[in-house]
Amino acid sequence: MATQSPVSPAFSKEAISALRRKIRAPLHQIISYAEIIVEDAGPEKHPAIDAHLSGIIATCEAVLQIVAAFQPDAEALDQSISKLRQQLLSYSKDLLSLSAALHQDSPAELQADSEKLRSAAGVFETLVSGVNTETVLALAASEARPAPSANAEASRRQTQPKAPAMACGKPIRGGVVLVVDDDEGNRDVLSRRLLRDGCEVMLAESGQQALRMARRYSFDLILLDIMMPEMDGIMVLAELRNDPKLRRLPVVMITAVDDIESVVRCIELGADDYLMKPFNPVLLRARVNALLDRKRLQDNETRKTEELQAALKEIEQQKEKTDALLLNILPPVVAGELQADGCVQPMYFEDVTIVFADFVGFTLSTEQLPADELVNILNQYFTAFDSIMKLYGLEKLKTIGDCYMFAGGLPVRSPSHPVDAILAAFELLRVTEQMAKEGPVTWQLRIGVHTGPVVAGVVGLHKFAFDIWGDAVNFSSRMEASGAPGRVNLSTNTYVRIKDFFSCEKRGKVTIKDGREVEMYFVNGIASGMVTTRNESPFSSFERRYRTYFRKELQAFPEFLAEAVS
Repeated sequence: MATQSPVSPAFSKEAISALRRKIRAPLHQIISYAEIIVEDAGPEKHPAIDAHLSGIIATCEAVLQIVAAFQPDAEALDQSISKLRQQLLSYSKDLLSLSAALHQDSPAELQADSEKLRSAAGVFETLVSGVNTETVLALAASEARPAPSANAEASRRQTQPKAPAMACGKPIRGGVVLVVDDDEGNRDVLSRRLLRDGCEVMLAESGQQALRMARRYSFDLILLDIMMPEMDGIMVLAELRNDPKLRRLPVVMITAVDDIESVVRCIELGADDYLMKPFNPVLLRARVNALLDRKRLQDNETRKTEELQAALKEIEQQKEKTDALLLNILPPVVAGELQADGCVQPMYFEDVTIVFADFVGFTLSTEQLPADELVNILNQYFTAFDSIMKLYGLEKLKTIGDCYMFAGGLPVRSPSHPVDAILAAFELLRVTEQMAKEGPVTWQLRIGVHTGPVVAGVVGLHKFAFDIWGDAVNFSSRMEASGAPGRVNLSTNTYVRIKDFFSCEKRGKVTIKDGREVEMYFVNGIASGMVTTRNESPFSSFERRYRTYFRKELQAFPEFLAEAVS
């Protein structure tokens, strides 16, 4: 038996969906204003007003069920529209009775809200009265929307709790809310709800305005209408979720569109919740409360995270300062061992060059200069000396009064340390000479150098410092005491290590403090043999020999020594 092919619907799904949305918009305002008037009037004080408004709300509920059952078939749609117009008779009767009751004995605020309710009712009546085949087709052409879910609105309103209008639910605990809707009436009823619950409310009538306000002000929640001209709510939501600063801002979509595709699209874009117009005020409070609570928790977590990050940053900065201070006191290798183990094991160095540099005339200056000025001048000299130590990779050990002590070859062993120490010694003499010409004192530097074995380490718990011990240290001090102003005095041990690089003057045997007679040498400058050709600079020859002897690059070279030879 042949089956009969189905008859094509007279109207598209888009047209029916658009018709539903058009009718629901004024219904949302009617129900909202009716509930607000009941809450403000109070059923006990104005039972007549409560009775008439309850009738209006019940009629709107019935209308919503009829609207949810709209079918694309022309005959079925005509039947639904007829039912709507029958409902209007009961609706108009309740509305007239309400007007009389409000004008008898009611505050001005109730009368103002009743005018808004009548205005929305007028829009609704005009819309329903004018619904016909042509208007449905026009809606399809102007607003194409996805297919609706069958009976979604009727099911939603039936499953919502039928609490009386005065049931407020859990009070909203404050918050700054942005209400976005192109319809002034919708903005008014939503803001009224939120304001009486203790929220701060700001309004936007377009998507562009909402984005500008969201980027300018700090909101806790956005109630965002989907259907708006030019830039709809879905586009606004996408922009919010693409903005790193606004990505976590809670957004509730408010819509009169009942198609599941729009809801799914909003959830996919990151909407936190959605409400269908007209919505139950208890449900509105519950969802707003939940999102505001979550926003407070997020803000609290963000604040704690920022505080933790700030504390960690402060700790890191303090650690960097401590490390820098420790490295200013100890060599990096020694500081690392002290931080890792809490102590430094003694180290033996079989070959170290120790240098003592002492100012001649310092004692006389202490009698002629104020103490603060003397210390300031000494600080300027020693600061310049510290820069020279860094330049040549040498280790400053300490200052003893006006004596500056440093060494080469420790804590990192280096075969070039005797030559590096002599180059640095000449730099010290040159700096002292230049500062004496420009400053208030005419100090001269006397330098003594010796190479030998030492023991190095850190001792004590307080004011500890990296130091060296051994006979080589005492012998170097004797070299300084037996020297001459403006000269570098060497022991034999150092002389044999640097004689291929520097021109030295043999002094013969000199009696030192303990009565011994030892060979000493003055260093005059770089060796004349460094210049092998007329066009070659002493620096080039010195550097080449340095690289050959020590298998490393020369870190620095005093240019004035090269000029003296040239």
